[in-house]
Amino acid sequence: MAKENQIKVDVNQAWVNVHGRLKREELIPPESIPANHRIRIPAALKIAATILLFGGLASLTYLAVNPAGKFIRMSAMTQDEQKFGVALPDGSTVDLNADSKLTYKLHRNGTRMLDLEGEAYFNIKQDKSSPFIINAGSGTIRVTGTSFSVRTVPGSDRIEVFVESGNVQFYRTRQQDNKLALKAGDTGLLEQNRLSRQDAPEPNQISWKTKKLIFRETRLGDVAGVLNRTYNQKIRFTNESLEDCLFTGTFDQQPIDSVMRVIQVAFDLDLDQNGKAYVLSGDGCN
Repeated sequence: MAKENQIKVDVNQAWVNVHGRLKREELIPPESIPANHRIRIPAALKIAATILLFGGLASLTYLAVNPAGKFIRMSAMTQDEQKFGVALPDGSTVDLNADSKLTYKLHRNGTRMLDLEGEAYFNIKQDKSSPFIINAGSGTIRVTGTSFSVRTVPGSDRIEVFVESGNVQFYRTRQQDNKLALKAGDTGLLEQNRLSRQDAPEPNQISWKTKKLIFRETRLGDVAGVLNRTYNQKIRFTNESLEDCLFTGTFDQQPIDSVMRVIQVAFDLDLDQNGKAYVLSGDGCN
């Protein structure tokens, strides 16, 4: 996976770093902390810790730990063109795509819950006694241990769940009587209160994470949509007929400039870059 604009965060280490800074600045008294013990932050210091974390790690916006009650809460978010990887306290990992946000809670009974806005790829640590529940828009995903992606589509009620390994239960929130069971390779959709399984899986469902792209006689307009999600770029056409051109190609870990040059040559187009946008112009493909 490409490394640019990505941040990996170990939540436990982040707390250790924050605690050390608070001690050095004499905001809390010195104390002996047992190894592998989560740090109790007094309520009055939670805001200060949040500021230090945000300033030092950019996208880890809030974290609260109460080890005595075994309750953990944290949030993270990404901005435009920024991807973010975070290790959750239960051992699971999450990769956030750009313009996304998560809020994670580990409850006292062991239930792991996460609210998601945007798009993320999950690798959930298996624990059959403690389910992992994700709320995204009007949909809920329930797992015990698997890897999958979840995407909410801005401006619509569409939710997409793609399973890479294991099994996932997907249903409308608070309507568990109608569950969609998904296995590896399946894509589930929730749109207009209707659950469905996608007949032809999208090969580029997690291309934003893997940077692997596969196009087989794909409309150029749809290619642009995939590239926009994968590279957080904007691709425009001066001639709308170009969007109906069919493109075939495969890319693996290629930078966006190389991909755009291939498309330019394939259709004999003019390619300009206007700020963060790529503009394709030409006579079309007929």
